[in-house]
Amino acid sequence: MNQNNDRYNLFHESDLLLQEGRHDTVEVISPAQIHGEESTDIVNKKPKCHGNRKLQRFKRKWRTRGLNEEKIATLINIRRHDTSEQSLNESMMNDEIETFNKRKRSSSKQKLSNKSLISMSQSSISQAVFKKMKDSQMETKSPIDNNSGRLNENDDISFYKPSRYLKMPRKFLLNSLRLQLNCSIKRKKEQRFILSRLELFDKQFCLHQIHHLYQKYLDFGLQYQIWPDDIVQIMESNESDKIQKSLEEYLILLKNRSNQHENELMIQLSSCPTTLHPLELIDQRLKEFVRLHHIDLVRTVNYQKHKLKYIIYEKRLFNQLSSYHLAEVQRQAIDQITTIRKKQLKIFEDLTIFEQRILCHSLPKTFDDIPIFTYQNLFGNEANKIMQELKRRKLNDQLKNYELKLQDYEDLYQTEINIFESKLIQTSLNHQHIQADIFMTLLKCYLSHYTNRLIRQIRYKEACVHVKLVRRHHRHLLSKQQIVDVYPQIIVDVPKISLNRIQLDYLSKSGPNYIRSNQSSLHSYKHQEKHVQEEHKNIMNVITRYLIREHHIPLTATIIRKFSQQLETSLHQQYMIPLSYLNIYRTRKEFKLMKSIQHRLKKGNYILRETDKSGIFHIGTSVDYEKKAEAYRQKTGAYIELDSNPLWSVFDKVILLLNDLRSKKYILSRQLDKMMPKRETVQLAYLYFIPKPHKAGTPLRPILSSMNMPTTGISKFLDKLIRPIFDKHARSTTIIGGVDLIQRLEAYTTNGHHIPNTYLCAFDITDLYTMLPQEESLDILIEFLLQHSYQKVQNIPIDIIRKLALIVIKEDVFVYEKKFCRQVIDGAMGSAFTLTLPNIFMWKWQRQLVHRLEVSNEIYGRYVDDIFFTSNDSLESIDQMLAKANNFHSNIKLVR
Repeated sequence: MNQNNDRYNLFHESDLLLQEGRHDTVEVISPAQIHGEESTDIVNKKPKCHGNRKLQRFKRKWRTRGLNEEKIATLINIRRHDTSEQSLNESMMNDEIETFNKRKRSSSKQKLSNKSLISMSQSSISQAVFKKMKDSQMETKSPIDNNSGRLNENDDISFYKPSRYLKMPRKFLLNSLRLQLNCSIKRKKEQRFILSRLELFDKQFCLHQIHHLYQKYLDFGLQYQIWPDDIVQIMESNESDKIQKSLEEYLILLKNRSNQHENELMIQLSSCPTTLHPLELIDQRLKEFVRLHHIDLVRTVNYQKHKLKYIIYEKRLFNQLSSYHLAEVQRQAIDQITTIRKKQLKIFEDLTIFEQRILCHSLPKTFDDIPIFTYQNLFGNEANKIMQELKRRKLNDQLKNYELKLQDYEDLYQTEINIFESKLIQTSLNHQHIQADIFMTLLKCYLSHYTNRLIRQIRYKEACVHVKLVRRHHRHLLSKQQIVDVYPQIIVDVPKISLNRIQLDYLSKSGPNYIRSNQSSLHSYKHQEKHVQEEHKNIMNVITRYLIREHHIPLTATIIRKFSQQLETSLHQQYMIPLSYLNIYRTRKEFKLMKSIQHRLKKGNYILRETDKSGIFHIGTSVDYEKKAEAYRQKTGAYIELDSNPLWSVFDKVILLLNDLRSKKYILSRQLDKMMPKRETVQLAYLYFIPKPHKAGTPLRPILSSMNMPTTGISKFLDKLIRPIFDKHARSTTIIGGVDLIQRLEAYTTNGHHIPNTYLCAFDITDLYTMLPQEESLDILIEFLLQHSYQKVQNIPIDIIRKLALIVIKEDVFVYEKKFCRQVIDGAMGSAFTLTLPNIFMWKWQRQLVHRLEVSNEIYGRYVDDIFFTSNDSLESIDQMLAKANNFHSNIKLVR
């Protein structure tokens, strides 16, 4: 029996490893995590004596929870009594461990600890910890039930390690339960009942998961007579009968303990407060709450089960390979092939971890071996950019190094496989060629399965490392060391910013495309219900109109009613799904952080904008923005100020024009519906500016937000009408992306046009969208359509197209800084059609330049206002050509 107890202890050591690290990515935050306490490697660190400071922290903690001095003194006495009992238990455990070592079981225990896969919980984003975890939090038994870890007086087996979310502050746990159960839980009797029942469900769930895992071990072992290496190391025996017997006994113990918790739940029914909801509903939601905070445990158990399947299948393949009689040279060759694959996957693992470091902003220390102060003394304000560029080059070199090593190992692997196969066929007799083919198929299958299994392990380790690196990055934010990151950073264009490092890092990390965590915890249940109803109504309105118009399905049809019910259920599941406290905590933390950023930006009179091309944030002063905006208006003369709000005047003009065209049958009814504005949704456009930090002096680009303008429908309609025609006839002179440009350069080189003296040239058009004359632009539009033989487009005459385009660009009215304005040159950047019209204008402007370059077989391409071309002429000839092009039109100016 003693030997069995030793084995059970080893099994439980593995179980507690599973439980200990399973929650962190999805689980509730413990008090230590919220206050920033560190929990890693505590066992190996020498405990420090803090004297009365530890007692003072204990008192402060309970004062904040509302206890008076008498109750705190009582807790201190109980705490001292527990400490003395704990020291006594530790001495008894030391004796047991000494006896245990005499049985030589400690080596197996150590092996199991080393072999056990680490779950994501052992390094979590929730562990944003910076202090040492208290020794009391390392206990393996529940503080509520001191006997929960014992089956009887002779078995010192701890089946259960208290979940971390149960250790968080009581008020936080109760708040999460209120959201989950949808009831107040204000009375102390209700709180005690719910918390005790929650802990029992938690114990039962963990035991069930462990039982399920070991049952799979037993089932697969009995079916295939193959046992996992971890179990074999624990038993220190390959005898199937012994392993089977020990697992069966252990499963019985787990089942008994689970039944014991079930009985405790039944006994607890009699103490259920009558003020709570029906107990069946309470139990169902508590079980959902437990599972919600043990998602990582479930994933870990599932991973272990799948891993077991792969190992068993791999061993069966290996046994089949072993049945062939191979020479020693052939066995060595197979070992060599396996070793090569293993080394390659080790490089792949290093690359995967390195990529995670890049993703988590936690590069190795070798990237910070040069202090920033050295570059500041040499280069001054440009030191950060220089260091960032050097680090990025070093980063690219290291990634290329990994890729080259992987490719070298892959080439070596394929070479060894081919050599082995050719030698095997050569040494085989004529009648053995079939056997050789079967053996090679079996060998490749084994190697493929072996590779896939190791890759799955690497991916699992990658997830664990990701969590650790995120936690380490949180600690890095609090350090005072000045480090230049290689990642895109927010551009702070002010002398001194009031935002701290955490706030700036959040803006850099999140960026304009950041997807926020679930925001439902920030709103009340009624608010969420209202939001669901609004979403349901909007979706149903769109779908029912489509079904009635296109398929003539009546509104009262059964299919519409059933779809409405299913949609409402689905929306409730998506919007009202319960969240773990970790997600709630993260959401509220980010919400407070954003509010603090907004407050400081407003207080400092700063402006936060997304940059023009780099896709990051830029912070500048409102005074600087206003000066640059005013300089832009004076330079272009594109805007004039109006005396009154022009919204309804424009609205009436649009309605009058569209009704007139429809009455004369120039447009169809469905076309009218697409262009007709709605009085209840129209709004005046507003102008704002975005910075262009990639250019000297950080100039501003004007953007007109005209989503609900009366002319928006016409603008979108004309864009869909004209843009396909332009794309069709101007494809040869349009660059649609980087890949397109590379393909053209490859063709240019293949055809022999690229020589050592070839120049790659690029220039920019200044203020293209706000410098084109309106009437001339419309004339060029008509010229473009006529040149390509278009008298009508989708049965709309081109003169009607001109009228529609005229009202779009003539009625560009907006508000800026509480002033009403109108754009009098070209169209507003932000409107759909006014992005197509300048392209057609440039079609005519560039014809002379394109003709000259095409004669010489050169490349010419334009991407919006950026132009690229190649030339084999001299620099003087290129300068003369561009100087001549700069005079093609008075409003088109080039920037080289």
